[in-house]
Amino acid sequence: MQEKSMPASNTGIMRATHLLQLPQEMLTEIIMYLPAAEKSKVRATCSFFKDLVDQPVVWQKSTIVLRRISAFNAEFWDVLRKRKITSVEVKDIRLKQWQKLLRFMPGLLDVTVDSLWSEEILQGLQLLTDLQKLHLKTCSRLSERSVIMEVVRFQRLTHLLLCGITFLSDSELIKIACLQNLHTLSLHTVQKALPEKALEYVLFHLPKLRELSLSCILSKEHFLLCLSLPDKHPIPYSSEERFLDQLSTIHTLTVCYIKDFLLHSVDVFGQVLKNLPNLTELNLLWISNLDMFVDNIPSSLVKLSVIGTKLSNSALSCLSDKSWKLREMDLTLSYGFDEKTLKQFPHLFPLLTRLCLSGFVLTDNILLSLAKMENLRELDVTDGTNLTKEAIQNFHITTDCRVHLLVERHSVSSKCDCLWST
Repeated sequence: MQEKSMPASNTGIMRATHLLQLPQEMLTEIIMYLPAAEKSKVRATCSFFKDLVDQPVVWQKSTIVLRRISAFNAEFWDVLRKRKITSVEVKDIRLKQWQKLLRFMPGLLDVTVDSLWSEEILQGLQLLTDLQKLHLKTCSRLSERSVIMEVVRFQRLTHLLLCGITFLSDSELIKIACLQNLHTLSLHTVQKALPEKALEYVLFHLPKLRELSLSCILSKEHFLLCLSLPDKHPIPYSSEERFLDQLSTIHTLTVCYIKDFLLHSVDVFGQVLKNLPNLTELNLLWISNLDMFVDNIPSSLVKLSVIGTKLSNSALSCLSDKSWKLREMDLTLSYGFDEKTLKQFPHLFPLLTRLCLSGFVLTDNILLSLAKMENLRELDVTDGTNLTKEAIQNFHITTDCRVHLLVERHSVSSKCDCLWST
């Protein structure tokens, strides 16, 4: 006798039943990998999944973006407390909304404020006694004194990012040196350069500093001064071997190249790179030409971002020989290399797991050549690609769908927006 096929609705019920029979730890692990929108859908199915989704472990690495806080009710805040959310990014906040946020979430460890409208909002940070990471994206509306005075209260800070500061005087900049636990420091001014002597003092009094990002305009001599060993007497310009001796622990360096203060002194920045033996991540934005100091890029490098910069075929070949440990490379809006070199990437950079070629006009042949990169897990070809659907399909077949291919950009994210809007 032939068995009757089971109705589709019953099949769905059986699948759901089998899913519920999985161990709770396994279900939690699966939910952790879902985007926030998908987690919300799972949460809405039943009380069992509601409790699973609201577990703190599911949200421990998540940053909640809050807009229009006044629209949220008490139940919303109770859910955030239950999930033990510790990281938030707040956009377009007003004083009453800010006070509400601090009242409901006093245990925040990581805060990003999109725009500071008043000193009262800044002073409200005092309630976050355990704050470890602070990113103030737009500080130009407030005085430098107000910003620094509030920031230095947080002795537990490990990450400090101040963007859009109009100017920092010597007396205010030096105060940052008291934040002895800083691992990451970003200071991005919009008008004037950071005072070199004060910057020198700060850099050499932060023993745990690992990541540094500066956006400033300096002359060659001033640039050397702030990266030289502090001394009662300025170090002579010719004493290049002493650069950055005390900053050898830095693992990440970001240089936003705005004016050509290094173009006429390539050896300066090249020497800086030579004296960073532990550097694993290098981010170069709008550098005129990478060829000028590619020979000095350390072999310890694992992640490299070269944004809006000219680099030749020979520079990429040299980079392949020098930095053979590279795992991630971002060449967004960079130029100067040809299709032939791109096709050689599987040979030049065989260990790459992530490659971004955003803004580069990719052909079908190049895409299929990149499919030969055995360790690749993510390929970004947004903003400029002319790929056919057939090529994309063949790419997925060739790579057995192990590579996440980004063809359309849904959102733009960067460590610091001000580096892009300069």
